Amino acid sequence: MSLNSIVIRLAILIIPLALLAASAGVFWQGTGEPYPFETLRGEIVMIRGHGLYRYDTVNSSSQEIGTDIVTLLIGIPLLITGIVLSRKGTICGQLLLTGALGYFLYTYAAMCFLTAFNPLFLVYVALSSLSLFGFILSISNLDVEEVARHISDGFPRGAVATYFIIVGVFLTLAWLGLVTSSSLTWSSPSGLESAITMVIQALDLGVIVPTSLITAVLLLKRLAWGYALSTVLLLKILTMGAALIAMIIGQVLAGVTIDLVTSAIFVIISLSGIILGIVTLKNIRD
Repeated sequence: MSLNSIVIRLAILIIPLALLAASAGVFWQGTGEPYPFETLRGEIVMIRGHGLYRYDTVNSSSQEIGTDIVTLLIGIPLLITGIVLSRKGTICGQLLLTGALGYFLYTYAAMCFLTAFNPLFLVYVALSSLSLFGFILSISNLDVEEVARHISDGFPRGAVATYFIIVGVFLTLAWLGLVTSSSLTWSSPSGLESAITMVIQALDLGVIVPTSLITAVLLLKRLAWGYALSTVLLLKILTMGAALIAMIIGQVLAGVTIDLVTSAIFVIISLSGIILGIVTLKNIRD
């Protein structure tokens, strides 16, 4: 059995589990009202009080539901498209599949560690595990030299490299600014709420920032891995960018106070990534 066949089988297993998890988040609302809760740091937060995310805060649950909607409307269809095209042996299919697996990996790894325990916990674990091994096998199965040969001359290499530098620098400044002062004063970071530690910041600073900067350097040097990584990341951002925008919209609709400047920058970065992702798709020759 080829690596590609294994990746496809893992991806197929993700579809019904993701459909279950995301549908439950969107449609399982139930009854109940938000109520105040004092965290272990003495802060008062509002707990949702109903639905699948009844033990999550109003802030975090609004973001989770936004992500669930994007998973249903974009994430799962993109994964299915990647599976179909990958079965045909196309480079575009392999890249789409890898990018989609990257989205599911990031999303459900975060859900495992951030979402308050609910009946779908093991589903989140399964999705995270399937996505992890699927992503590793999928990216290791890429022939990066072949990928580079299938990228047309119209691929905006400079713009893409600049984009990843901006992403890496922005996330570094945003999260270090949030974490550093709190670390020195033992105060509670803004946005931590009922979580024990800063999971998203750990993932971004430990994984996303280094990957973005390394990808930019490789791309500027015109190395094959630069083309492969940038393409996979941009195809992941097609879904992740939409999810970030949906999170912000969810917060606004839930009446959560947001930082307008930071949120606007996230929206601009997300929209830019989506546009570059679409441009990249158009520049993959099969």
